[in-house]
Amino acid sequence: MYITGPNGAGKTTLLRSISGLHQYHSGDIELNKQPLSEMLANVLYIGHKAGVNENLTAIDNMQHWLMLTGEKANINEIIEKIGLSGLDNVPVKFLSAGQKRRVALSRLWISTAAIWILDEPYTSIDAVGINVLNQLFKRHVDNGKMVIVTSHQPLPDDLVDVNLNLEYRF
Repeated sequence: MYITGPNGAGKTTLLRSISGLHQYHSGDIELNKQPLSEMLANVLYIGHKAGVNENLTAIDNMQHWLMLTGEKANINEIIEKIGLSGLDNVPVKFLSAGQKRRVALSRLWISTAAIWILDEPYTSIDAVGINVLNQLFKRHVDNGKMVIVTSHQPLPDDLVDVNLNLEYRF
């Protein structure tokens, strides 16, 4: 699902509500007639902020996420895929904005969650990185899973099955 709209339209609030991080006032969010609140263990949310410990290295951040989730992954392989080879032992605080974003998005390679909720994942990512993300999103969707994305950049047509355009009203 692709969520678009101008700044302030409520895209982030909607994503945070869907992911259980923002309490909404009424109603329910359901997926396949099942309350999403019962599925939150199977949701990965990555907000527009990096959400990484900048004093740690990319490897240390990934090891921490693996420890928290109990999931398994080849960290060195992920470092190569996200374009941080040679920078894997540099504290995140010394990386560029795009490199920090790649560290944050490395959770996508670690996660086994069926639903990925991503707020502006393309921020600070170069064209090569955007292509890698689009391929990863497509593979996730092709495997019967879901990706919910907000972006000011258009997504490829083969990734957009539902386009929700939010507008604000005065």
